[in-house]
Amino acid sequence: MEVTNTEGGPVCCSWGSLARQVGQTGVPLRQLCSILVVSSSMLQVGLLLGWPAVLPAMQADNSTAINITDYDVSWLVSSVGLAGMLTNLPSGFLIDFFGYRRLLTMCLLPVSASWFMQAFTTSISLLYAGRILGGMAVMLFNTIVPPLTIELVEPTYRGFLACGSEIVVSFGVLLAFVMADFLHWKTVTILSGLPFIPIFFLSLGVPESPFWLVRAGRVKEAEAALIKLRGPARRPAAQDELLQIQRSIREQPQTRFMEQVHQIVVPHNLRPLLLVSAVMILRELGGQFAIFSYAAYFFATAGVMINPLTCTVLVGVMRLISTFTCAFLLDRVGRRIILMAGCSCCAISAAVGGLFLLWEVQGSSWVPLVAVLAFAFGYGFGVCPIPWILMGELLPTPVRVVGSTIVVFIFSAMQVFVGLMFPRLVDEVGLGGSFLVFAVFNTFLAVLVRLFLPETASQSLHTLEHAFDRANSTTVPLKTTPDKKTTPVDETGTSHEPLL
Repeated sequence: MEVTNTEGGPVCCSWGSLARQVGQTGVPLRQLCSILVVSSSMLQVGLLLGWPAVLPAMQADNSTAINITDYDVSWLVSSVGLAGMLTNLPSGFLIDFFGYRRLLTMCLLPVSASWFMQAFTTSISLLYAGRILGGMAVMLFNTIVPPLTIELVEPTYRGFLACGSEIVVSFGVLLAFVMADFLHWKTVTILSGLPFIPIFFLSLGVPESPFWLVRAGRVKEAEAALIKLRGPARRPAAQDELLQIQRSIREQPQTRFMEQVHQIVVPHNLRPLLLVSAVMILRELGGQFAIFSYAAYFFATAGVMINPLTCTVLVGVMRLISTFTCAFLLDRVGRRIILMAGCSCCAISAAVGGLFLLWEVQGSSWVPLVAVLAFAFGYGFGVCPIPWILMGELLPTPVRVVGSTIVVFIFSAMQVFVGLMFPRLVDEVGLGGSFLVFAVFNTFLAVLVRLFLPETASQSLHTLEHAFDRANSTTVPLKTTPDKKTTPVDETGTSHEPLL
């Protein structure tokens, strides 16, 4: 099946078709290489999320001078979100001044330094400092990578390549779990810092966002970046794309960060921001941060008859497999259906696991493991990657920097809240009750997506900027095609779903 995007061009519907395009023209290869480098920075997110799996071994290690209490564990887990809240206050100004790609490059070597600081310290204070420094980089990456990815690639490949960052995150989580199972915690920490040194040098060859360059008045550099990404043979198409970017920014001519702050309250800009923020809040209240960060403690407490670290490795494998599956289907099926399916899977698995833990059914110690594996699959299948893709796709170009800053700040605040409250929630209602709470919020997320989220697959960013206009929120005639479901379309042929 082949579908058509809003510009009338064919949309690749599988990794196989993308590979054929690479082999035949070499054009997508330029975008693919750039996105691979940008996405590889998100390894930091996965490693930082999975690293707490070493904490039980650190607590039991009598040879280290660092004394880690249960109180320290909750704060070491939550410090990532706390650092993110502090980082997001100036992140918009930093992106506005340096640009997405340059700021990304500037953060990579300090990331390595933060890991080495944790590995070689004998002080709990420096362990916190390294964790906070790494968390600051994580939240900058979360602010930078999704919009930069969306702005570098064509709509044809956006779903595939935008999933790359979450595949890297899932791989980082799995890598941290595997290393924690087989290696000393210091070795795990040292190895976590090494990849970012070569990534730093590779990032120097990635072009800056053409959208950011146009907003900064550097049109010639934007044209050069587009030609580099699309290939010299497609210079006319790159020039047409540049004209569309300029037209999009002229329609709402804001360029600098403070001007974006004033424009964020305009209904046309505020509606998508509220929707993406709500998705992110419910995503975090759904329990993913608690489950992945406290995985080793969870399996030990739940009485699973397998080594807790082995269970965490299985969870990491399941999350990685499901994220790959999401990447294969994202442009073929669409964002809404996959996200609703992922939310439903998380809700059902959390509810089943919670009920079995509450009832303490004899001979069912394997159920919590299966429930968490199903949760990890649902999370990786849609709940993990799609909100970040929506942040890049739905936030209008003129306010994308400040909008991304706000969304990531909310994400960081929710991680602090969940990281600190999860142990207390377990004390109050038990593991089973906690899982039932997570099931409720995942159900709320599925309902929100069903009612308000428009489909963004294969739509140009220029088209998506008008998705939340009041005129597009009304019911419009239906258009039927032999290969796709019946969807509302306007007079331009652009499909629309129910909106805020």
